[in-house]
Amino acid sequence: MVDQDSYLHRGDGVRLDVVVVGAGLGGLLAAIGLALDNHRVTILEQATSFGEVGAGMRIPPNCFKILRRWGVDITYLKKTYSNGNRFLRYDDGSTLADMPHGVPELDFGGSYLMVHRADYHSVLLDRARALGVVIRGGHRVEEYDWNTPAAIVQGGLRVPADLIVIADGVQSSARAAFQGHELPPTDTGDIVYRILIPGQDLLSDPDMRDLISQPWVTSWCGPDAHVIGYPVRGGEVYNVVFCCSEKSMQDRPFQPGENKLVISDNSELRRRFSDWEPRVKKLIEHSGKEFLKWRLYDLDLVDNWVYPTGKAVLLGDAVHPMLPYMSSGAAMACEDAAVLRKVLSTATKDSLQTALQKYQSLRQPRASKVQKAGRVLQEAYHLPDGEAQRDRDIWILKDDERNPIYWGHKARRQWLFGHDAEDF
Repeated sequence: MVDQDSYLHRGDGVRLDVVVVGAGLGGLLAAIGLALDNHRVTILEQATSFGEVGAGMRIPPNCFKILRRWGVDITYLKKTYSNGNRFLRYDDGSTLADMPHGVPELDFGGSYLMVHRADYHSVLLDRARALGVVIRGGHRVEEYDWNTPAAIVQGGLRVPADLIVIADGVQSSARAAFQGHELPPTDTGDIVYRILIPGQDLLSDPDMRDLISQPWVTSWCGPDAHVIGYPVRGGEVYNVVFCCSEKSMQDRPFQPGENKLVISDNSELRRRFSDWEPRVKKLIEHSGKEFLKWRLYDLDLVDNWVYPTGKAVLLGDAVHPMLPYMSSGAAMACEDAAVLRKVLSTATKDSLQTALQKYQSLRQPRASKVQKAGRVLQEAYHLPDGEAQRDRDIWILKDDERNPIYWGHKARRQWLFGHDAEDF
């Protein structure tokens, strides 16, 4: 087991100068972990400020235990403790299966939380700054010197380091250089709408209030689509995601080059989900105006996480973007940061490449497995009415590896949530 106290007391003397590219969740977590070991860390972020960005997300036990060990204080973070996953039939709302989490603290070593991404991001920012991490907003990295190494910011500013950690997301500008060829993300054919609804709006409706008062992750599964919702901020807000295959939409498809659109009303959703159960329709009526619709992207296995010079490394969505169906993208970035921290804990400038290759060898198989599990869920959630769907609804109730829902099989659930990324 990992000794918590050993992770809260740094040694003397700066060890490595590290530049982290990207101040998203993965970049902040990497910075926090490295700063705890007295590396000097600078984050370069193209955005000039941080605000109310994003929607709901989950912090599962495999991530929570790392945050606790690293002194990330979530005491005052508005959060909801998850009961587990509940699956419903799309047209009548009947329950297909309940998959309770049990007592995550006892079973997996950490809590299972549902939070607003902006709140979580703010907590990580505070922890990074408290550890002395320098965060430079408005610094868009346009190119790299892989030998020095150095990140070169728009306008020509060079920011040298001993190591560059690149956490610039699914559309990473650096990934191709690591592979020696272009490796763009691929369109999954699915699109999503993410919407936040005031919790009080649902609590005032007898048909809807249990979505807040009973904090399950609720998934309605139907042909070519599913709807998933859960309360965040202690029930102040209900986070709901409408996901469907683009081919099943009745409205204008995305045009070439379009990835995100702002939708001004809910008419698209009303048309697409017109034959779904009444509560789904009510969620759509509560959706308001001005919400985002965007494409979902995936990526094949990335061969090289470490640049050949051994002075730069990829992390998080830049190297293993996750479909949202497993709700594990942020947690996998957290695990990346934890492993990177540990392999660098004894590294010198001369041994960086060896340490970084160990990071890849430890993380690549697990991240790839979670990616593949998300693709299985994509198919399982969207089965059309018929024999395959009926088989799914039988197996979804069984603690068996043939259960198409990942968390429905105890051994898989333990592998995912019980994992301790620092225990190696």
